[in-house]
Amino acid sequence: MWGSIYADLGHRTDEDRRLLIIMGMAAGLAAIFRSPVGTAFFAIEVLYGGMEFEASALLYTMVASIVAYGLNGLFGGFTPLFIVPDSLLLPTTSEYGWYLVLGIISGIVATVLPPAFYGMRDLFHKIPCPPHVKPAIGGLLLGLLALALPQVLGGGYGWIQLAIDGKLGLWLLCILPLAKMVAMSLTVSSGGSGGVFAPSLYVGAMLGGALASMFHLPTAPFVIVGMSAVFGAAGRVPIATLLMVVEMTGGYQLLVVTALAVSISYFIQYLLAEH
Repeated sequence: MWGSIYADLGHRTDEDRRLLIIMGMAAGLAAIFRSPVGTAFFAIEVLYGGMEFEASALLYTMVASIVAYGLNGLFGGFTPLFIVPDSLLLPTTSEYGWYLVLGIISGIVATVLPPAFYGMRDLFHKIPCPPHVKPAIGGLLLGLLALALPQVLGGGYGWIQLAIDGKLGLWLLCILPLAKMVAMSLTVSSGGSGGVFAPSLYVGAMLGGALASMFHLPTAPFVIVGMSAVFGAAGRVPIATLLMVVEMTGGYQLLVVTALAVSISYFIQYLLAEH
C-alpha cells in the first residue's frame, strides 16, 4: 500500500510503481514474519506468477526486506517467529521417504484448498438474502465451529508452535487441517477479510505433525516441512516458501528435505490442477 501511495505522490512511471509496490510488500512481510530473504523472493514470485523473474527486481526487494527486517529487529529482537527445539538434528536417511510422502499429501491438500474456497463462495452467492446479512451468517457458522474447535480462530501461530513442541494430540492434528480450511472459507466467502498464507501454514503444520505422530517420527521437523510443502504448492511460490519457513523457524538443517517436499508438493498440485 505504501509503495503505491509513494508512487502516486512522486508521480512515478508504471515501472517505478511496480517496483515500489513489490518493495513495500517485501518490506512489510519481512518485518512481520522475520524472514528477509524469503519475503524478497515471495514478492517477486507473486508478481511474476512463475519460475522466471527479473534479477534487478529481486535486488530491490532484497534491499527493502533486509532494511525492514533490521529496523524491526532493533525494537522487537531477531528471534525467529517460531522456536524449534535445540535438539533439532539433520534428518536421517530413513526419514527421506517420509518427507516424500508428506510432499505428496501436501500437494493433494494444496489442490483441494482453492476448490473448497470457491465452492463455499458460490454457496454464499446463492443464499437468498441481502448482502449485508451474509457476513452475519458466516460469523454465526464460524462461531459454532469455534465452539467445538477454538483452535481454528485467528492466525493460529500459537497452535503451530504447540505442534512444533509436540504438545497436540493425534486426533487434533488430524481434524484441525479440515476445520481450518472450513473456517478460512467461511470467513472470506461471507465477506470477511483474510488471506491464505497463515491458514496454509497452519494446515501444513498440522498435516506434518499428524504424519509424525502416526508413525512415531520426530515432530518438529515434519511440522516445519509440512508448512512449506502446503503453502509452496497452494500459493505456487515454492522458492519463497522454502526460504521463508526455514527463516521463520531457524531450521536451516532442514533445507534439503524441505526442498524435496516442496518440489514434490508443487509438482503434484500442478499436475492435479491442470487435469
